[in-house]
Amino acid sequence: MALNWSREEARLYQLAAVGLHGKRYPEGEDGIREAFRDLRAVQLDPLPILGRNHDLVLQSRVGGTHPGMFLDLLHHKRLGFEYWDKMLCAIPIAEFPYFRALMEAGGEQWEKRREAQLDHDHPGAKGAVLEAVQKRGPLSTVELKELSVAQGAYRGWKTTQAAGAALEVLWNRGLLSVSHRTNYRRYFDLTERVVPPTILAYPTPRGEEFLRYLLRKRVDMVGLLPTGGAAETWMSLQQARTDGLPQRMVDEGELARVEVAGVRTPFYARPDAELVLRAAEEIPLDGQVRMIAPLDPLLWCRDALAKVWGFSYAWEVYKKPDQRTYGYYVLPMLQGDRFVGRFDGRYDTTAQTLHVLGYWMEPDGLPLRHAAIRDGLEQFLEYLGGVRIAWPRRR
Repeated sequence: MALNWSREEARLYQLAAVGLHGKRYPEGEDGIREAFRDLRAVQLDPLPILGRNHDLVLQSRVGGTHPGMFLDLLHHKRLGFEYWDKMLCAIPIAEFPYFRALMEAGGEQWEKRREAQLDHDHPGAKGAVLEAVQKRGPLSTVELKELSVAQGAYRGWKTTQAAGAALEVLWNRGLLSVSHRTNYRRYFDLTERVVPPTILAYPTPRGEEFLRYLLRKRVDMVGLLPTGGAAETWMSLQQARTDGLPQRMVDEGELARVEVAGVRTPFYARPDAELVLRAAEEIPLDGQVRMIAPLDPLLWCRDALAKVWGFSYAWEVYKKPDQRTYGYYVLPMLQGDRFVGRFDGRYDTTAQTLHVLGYWMEPDGLPLRHAAIRDGLEQFLEYLGGVRIAWPRRR
């Protein structure tokens, strides 16, 4: 039997499920630890315009954070590891054993094709790179070039050298893990030297046990997972959906099915979704305006976002300027259970200035001059470590 909710109820539940309502995290490092544990994964992205995406995800939930804090904790204190979870994510270290099943399988088809191409074109590359890391410790493509290891030409995704492709393949297979990053460049080491032995000792769930875990995790991460829609949302779970696993989990009480008034596609939610919603209703929504990361879990399911929230969002960084509707690095602005605006910004680290390049008020949203918008941007400035906001000439 499905739960039947209004759109308002669905929005409130989703806010609670993704950590944007109902829980007040401690500031700084302790808050990052708690929020990361609750989020179960944070998508990584290299663009550092207003901090990086992972920094932005945390700042909307945790006070006293700054760009760079999260990755320092992730790697230097082994808070988590990097791997695919729909997209490239930071994942809590305790979940590493579950992902070995994906690693051993070689990942999605495109990853297997890339490995096959490397093996065909450069059959000794993987072994040479693995041996170099084994002997010398964490290495990046820079050190491998200096050592003249696997420097044959490679035509493929993100790299032109066999060494880079070999690092990716060995990481994808779980033989190497990201040890740390320097200027966002990844350094790879043997997995047994990165992941704590107590974690490595746990057994690896496989088959349906693993798929059940991954589906529960995906639902936890987004709050409301559409039963249909984009294949990307169901990455690594397409076959499970085809085989009827989600409905079996609903029948067995491991997931809840939610129907939202006015929305044709139903959703999957955690089994205690009704209790979570009713608890969230007891907590008043605050008036704080939050800047939401472009790859925040709240925005992952774009079709559902449009239908449940009435908010259409496309990240336009990879579009040509004349093809953009808004701007280059535009962040949605959330107040309570509604999006009130979006702004395009750039942070000048030398001048410690946040430049508001553009602002667009949502229907029934808030104008740029509104006190809540200004307060939200002032708090955002604190996260950036800045001292000044440069407002548009016309506000």
